Amino acid sequence: MKRSSFAGKTLILILSNIITGTLAFVFSIILSRKIGSEGMGLYQLTMPVYSLFLCITGGGITVSISKIAAEKKATGNLKELYNTIKAVCIFEIIWSILVTAVLIMSCSIISKKLLYDERTMYGIIAFCPALIIISISSVYKGAYYGIQRVLEPAIIDIVEKIIRIIVICTLLSALKSMSLEIKTAAAFITLSFGEMVSLILFVICFKGYVRKNPIHGKSDNDFQLIFNVLRLSFPLALNGILGTIFTAIIAVLIPRRLQDAGFIYEEALSLFGKLEGMALTIAFYPSIVINSLCVLLVPSISEAVTFKKEQSVTRKMNLSLKITSLIAFSSAAIFFSIPLRIGFFFYNDETVGELLKMLSIGLPLVYIEITLCALLNGIGKQGALLLNSIIIALFELIALYIFIGIPDINIKGYAIDFILYPIIGIILNLKEIKKSLNYSFDFTGIIIFPFLCSILLYFIINSVFINISSTPLLILISYLTYGIIYYPINKMQNHSNL
Repeated sequence: MKRSSFAGKTLILILSNIITGTLAFVFSIILSRKIGSEGMGLYQLTMPVYSLFLCITGGGITVSISKIAAEKKATGNLKELYNTIKAVCIFEIIWSILVTAVLIMSCSIISKKLLYDERTMYGIIAFCPALIIISISSVYKGAYYGIQRVLEPAIIDIVEKIIRIIVICTLLSALKSMSLEIKTAAAFITLSFGEMVSLILFVICFKGYVRKNPIHGKSDNDFQLIFNVLRLSFPLALNGILGTIFTAIIAVLIPRRLQDAGFIYEEALSLFGKLEGMALTIAFYPSIVINSLCVLLVPSISEAVTFKKEQSVTRKMNLSLKITSLIAFSSAAIFFSIPLRIGFFFYNDETVGELLKMLSIGLPLVYIEITLCALLNGIGKQGALLLNSIIIALFELIALYIFIGIPDINIKGYAIDFILYPIIGIILNLKEIKKSLNYSFDFTGIIIFPFLCSILLYFIINSVFINISSTPLLILISYLTYGIIYYPINKMQNHSNL
């Protein structure tokens, strides 16, 4: 592939991630204002069940189809590519319908015995159609990535998010007088609307591709084609299932332990909704940029590892971690300086701001840990990454169980875990990276300098910028100021390293 073509496609992916991430953020703001904090708690309590069954019905399919599609396109065997897509689509329809049927029959047990809130049953039933639709869409999305056509999936993802926003506004306006569980279920119904439009567009676009690229080559039988895909997708699906199981346990654990700390259930669920559905949404919004950069840097690191260019690997790893730190420490300084204003601006709730301030302390560590996971994946250490993820998840469960249940700590226990678990993750992931490479972690450039700049930004915001009335303008100026502060420090460090 030509370098300019690769750069263009990477830019499309980055812009798409930023736009879809922003639209998802807007969706959460609209949803929170329509159903309130308790409704958000109910929504967040149900969401891990949705994610779990999504992994069961179609986990790893997109990546597997992408790999196979790339191979078939490279060898010119389009007949096997088209047959694979057709066979896997049929398999996904049958499999996802069976899984969905089992889920519908057991939704009452799941809501009462596992989630401890029978109101979640409506949400579970509501998202069932989306499981079938997304399972089929994942096949087409993987095919598009494999044949290196990124524009269509990018546009379709954006359209899907816009449809969700339009439908949620329409549905919740019509259901204004209905109960909270019905309104929450409506939020899950929007998934089906958006994904159905997405699937229709994928099918139309792919039929156009098939017309322009006629069938030629040989093909295995359908059962072999399905087996080839499942063999690749199973480890990825298993990884996703384990991750969502831990997420589901945490979602149930937090409200229950808040009750043990003295909260009544409605208060605990409301606080959980403000934490998971609002404060964390704000805290992780800047990570859209980091995730987009990983799209660019991780393949580049993988290539450098393949050709044993260890100096290049170290340089690219430290560059990605420095960019992560700049975004993380600047965001943490802003969130710590004006949390109440931010919480009120986005969600009309100052409690969200208090939670955001609490989270901001550990935010840089969490961002760095996320990037290290991506880098570990980039150097081909998926097995080590899975093991480390399980260790971190177990630590999280223990820490949350202990701290949140203490009455004087309660929800602050989440903030304590938000500092401790990424430290464990950073240590484990760095240790694994250093086993594989002669890697030198630039502690000064990644931690010390960005941290000092964030301290300075905190004082500037509270002494110089505090009277700026517009919250978005204040946030923008603060990010620009951080860049101005950091630039000469970075230049001096680069000069001293020469």
